Amino acid sequence: TITYVDLNGRFGALGHGISDSDTGALVETDEGSLYTTQIMGIEKGTMGKPGLLSGVIYYGPQSYMGDVEKNTEEGVFGTVTSAFKKRISGQPLEIARRQEVKQGPAVIRSNVSGEMRDYAIEIQKADLNTGRSNKSMVIKVTDPDLLELTGGIVQGMSGSPIIQDGKIVGAVTHVLVNDPTRGYGIFIENMLEH
Repeated sequence: TITYVDLNGRFGALGHGISDSDTGALVETDEGSLYTTQIMGIEKGTMGKPGLLSGVIYYGPQSYMGDVEKNTEEGVFGTVTSAFKKRISGQPLEIARRQEVKQGPAVIRSNVSGEMRDYAIEIQKADLNTGRSNKSMVIKVTDPDLLELTGGIVQGMSGSPIIQDGKIVGAVTHVLVNDPTRGYGIFIENMLEH
């Protein structure tokens, strides 16, 4: 999931890197491509079993949306095409500094339902000193619609932007396996350092 596209067409996604499923090490890559997808199904998260989004990636010239240039612990980064930039609507969001992030209400922006919308969450903890930058916030889903749809945070939602007081503060990164209503997030500042 793309977290942001800046005014120059640079994007940040996921909030964590793409890792080898066997070793857990970051996948080394020199290049990659960004393509459109469609969510086909949702497996709801339950205690002890994280849910997931399943979907289809459309490959080909019509679906090509940009180039991936970096895979890091803080996310995947690159540049979108001019066609992608033209599809972006709405006003740009201001960026919140990590010191501005506070416990309390916020939203995550997601299209898990098939349409882009905001879902209510609560930021339970903002840790300025954590050693794991992609686990610097603890969040809890409070939105009844999202809880009904997914059970909380599911695999495939990583990168969903977290917005508080009208500013982008970060992105969803991980689900807590024993409580799918809760998970981790990364500060947007950590992603923007790339």
